[in-house]
Amino acid sequence: MNAKHYRFAALLLVSFGWFHILAGRLGLSTLLLSIEEHLSIGHAEAGLALSAMWLLYGLMQFPSGIISDIKGRKLTLFLSMILFSLAYFFVGFSSHYYMFFIALLILGIGSGGYQTAGIAMLTDLFTKGRGRALGIQSSVGSLSGLIPMVASLIAIYYWKAFFYLWALLGFLGSVLFLIYTRESTTLPLKVSYRERIIDGIQVLRQRDILVIFVANLVMSITWIGYMSFFPTYLIEEKSFSPLLAGIALTILMSGSIFVRPLIGSLSDRYNKLWILLLIIGFVSIASFGLVLSPNPIIILAMALGLSLTGGTFPVFSSYLMDQWKEKGRGGKLGFYRSLIILCASPISAIIGTTASTYSFTVPFLGMAVLLLVGVTVLVLRILGQNRGVEG
Repeated sequence: MNAKHYRFAALLLVSFGWFHILAGRLGLSTLLLSIEEHLSIGHAEAGLALSAMWLLYGLMQFPSGIISDIKGRKLTLFLSMILFSLAYFFVGFSSHYYMFFIALLILGIGSGGYQTAGIAMLTDLFTKGRGRALGIQSSVGSLSGLIPMVASLIAIYYWKAFFYLWALLGFLGSVLFLIYTRESTTLPLKVSYRERIIDGIQVLRQRDILVIFVANLVMSITWIGYMSFFPTYLIEEKSFSPLLAGIALTILMSGSIFVRPLIGSLSDRYNKLWILLLIIGFVSIASFGLVLSPNPIIILAMALGLSLTGGTFPVFSSYLMDQWKEKGRGGKLGFYRSLIILCASPISAIIGTTASTYSFTVPFLGMAVLLLVGVTVLVLRILGQNRGVEG
C-alpha cells in the first residue's frame, strides 16, 4: 500500500478501536441493571467498580503515551485492543461481584492504553486537516450510540451474549490492525525516561493549557457521568422503559455523528476557544432542560443537544497537539489525559452513592451546574485574549 492507503487504513482501524471501546462501555451502562440483578449488588457497588475502571483508564494515559513515543504507536494500540477485548469476555463470564470488578479493572487498563496512542498516530499521519481526522474518529466512535438498542434486544434473550460477541469483534479488529497498519513515528535510538516524564509533567505551565484543562475536565466529568448512569437515571427518575432509555442513550451518543467532522474542520480554520464556548454553552442549556423537564419528547430533544458533548473532545485534542512538537507529544498528551480522567473518575461512585442516598436528580443537576464553570472559564480566557490584542 502507498502512504495514502496506509493513512486511510490507520484512520479506519484506529477509529474502529475507539468505537469498540465506547460501544462496549455503553453496552455495560445499558445492561447495568441486569448485571446488578445477576450479581445481587446495588448502585453504590456498581458505581465503585465503574470508578475503578475510570481510575485505571486515567492512570494508563501517561505511561501509554510515553510507551507509544518510545516503543511505537502500533505496538501500544495492538496490546491495548487485545486487553480490552479480553475484558469484555470476562464481564460476560463474571458470576460474582469480585470477578466483575476485576474485569472492569482490565477494561480500564486496556482502554486506557488506547486513545492517547491513537490520537498520537492520527496526529503523526495527518499533519494537515488534523482536526478533521480527529473529528472523523470521533464520529465513528459516536456510532457506538446505536449499541444500547442492540444490547437491549440481546438482553431480552441472554444479556451475556453481548459481551461475548464484543470480545470476538475486538480480537478480529486487533488482527486487522496488526496486518494493515504500520508505525507512524520515528522511534528514538536513545531514550531518557526521566526527561520524557519531566517533559510531560510540565504541560500545565502554560496558561492556555490550564484553561483548556479546566474546561476539558468539566466536559469529561459530565460525559463519564452520563455514560455510567444515563439509562438508569431515565428509568428510575423519568419512568422510561428500558428500550426507550436505550433509544435515548443512542441519541446521546450518536446524535451529533454528522456534525463532529464539521466541528473538527471548523477548529482547523477558526478560534478553537470560541468553538468550545459555543458547544459547552449549548450543552449546559440541554443539561438543565433534561433535569427539569418531565416530558419524554423534550428529554429526547435534550439528549440530542447533549450529544454535542463528545464533539468537544476532538477540538481539545487538536488544540493541544497544535501546541506541542512531535518529540514527546504522546507523553505530554498522556500526562494531560491522565490528570483529566483521574480527576473525573470518581464521578461514577459519587453519582451511585448520591442516587442511593437521595435520588439521581441531585447528581445530574450538579453536573448541569458544573458545566457553567466551564463556560465561565472560557469566557474569561477569551476576554483576556481580546484585551491582550487591544493592548
